[in-house]
Amino acid sequence: MRAANQGVSYARGFQHTGYFNNKYIKRANELGLPDNNLTSPLNHKVIRFADVLLMAAEAFNRTGNDAKALQYVNRVRTRAKLAPLTSTGNQLYEDILKERRLELAGEGHRFFDLVRTKKAATTIKGFVANKHELFPLPQVEIDLTGAGWQQNPGY
Repeated sequence: MRAANQGVSYARGFQHTGYFNNKYIKRANELGLPDNNLTSPLNHKVIRFADVLLMAAEAFNRTGNDAKALQYVNRVRTRAKLAPLTSTGNQLYEDILKERRLELAGEGHRFFDLVRTKKAATTIKGFVANKHELFPLPQVEIDLTGAGWQQNPGY
């Protein structure tokens, strides 16, 4: 039995640490010129269908339509060859959040999901509530507005 990526050559640069999510590593034949980061023929997925389905599942659950929420979250689980969920109410909400965590791992959604659900302060070590929900504005940008902008609270 062959490994799924046997015979595939991935591009390795000076920044390669060995800790990459393979779905974001360019294959050698996907390198472009003159700048591999700007002119690659690699299609970059801005939003995945699974993310849309899980957003819809969460929205339907929060508005009380658990049947529709289950329909959407189970489409994701079926594709992943997992058993369908049958939970309802708050347990379904927690199951959907867990599904987002697992399905979208390594794609940059977790921090924003934790902030949005107000779970960041209890989950992320060093997170300061009412500060870290917003990022600091670069001082140069504040200066360019002629003091028209104020720094986000806590920075």
